[in-house]
Amino acid sequence: MNRRNLLQAIALLPVLPVALSLPAAAQGVDVSAIDRYLRGLRSAEGRFTQRNPNGSIQTGRFMLQKPGRIRFEYDRPEGAMVLSDGSFVGVFDPRSNRNPTRYPLSRTPLRLLLQEDLSLREPGMVLGATRDEGGTHVTVTDPRRPQEGRIRLSFSEDPVSLTGWVVTPANRQQTAVTINSMQTGVQLDRSLFNIEREAVRYRW
Repeated sequence: MNRRNLLQAIALLPVLPVALSLPAAAQGVDVSAIDRYLRGLRSAEGRFTQRNPNGSIQTGRFMLQKPGRIRFEYDRPEGAMVLSDGSFVGVFDPRSNRNPTRYPLSRTPLRLLLQEDLSLREPGMVLGATRDEGGTHVTVTDPRRPQEGRIRLSFSEDPVSLTGWVVTPANRQQTAVTINSMQTGVQLDRSLFNIEREAVRYRW
């Protein structure tokens, strides 16, 4: 994995009062079950496949813990990771240097996936919702920072489960992630999301 692909990877992937009606963009597709699922999703781990804008494909393992924490471990090259500690996203690229590049989580679309109080009923959050043989797809954006891009979240039905997402950042270079397997409600050690701890290990 090169630095460009790692940077693209970070652009990837709740409890609010329920409004009386769905956003206009979602009319015709009932996203109530998905809204409940997202508000109840607290932790998860599994395998993923990522398709980058240049057509390359990468695989790996991810771990998620709300609020704000996620860890992507790429199979190749060994040691390549994208890690969020709740405040910052650290990009670990073993081919370029031994120190992670850091970005504020609040400035990346990744925060939508990790937001504790994410609700599809928030005004301006849902840009559209569709259903096909692959499931239900809901496109969301941060209504306070729409210029940072959007994420199309995909879900299976009966039972509802997150199956992947497509990120479209401001430059429109899409990155698609498919979840190959996932277990929710898992216990994860918070040290897994410690950027400084991983940086020390890199230097060794």
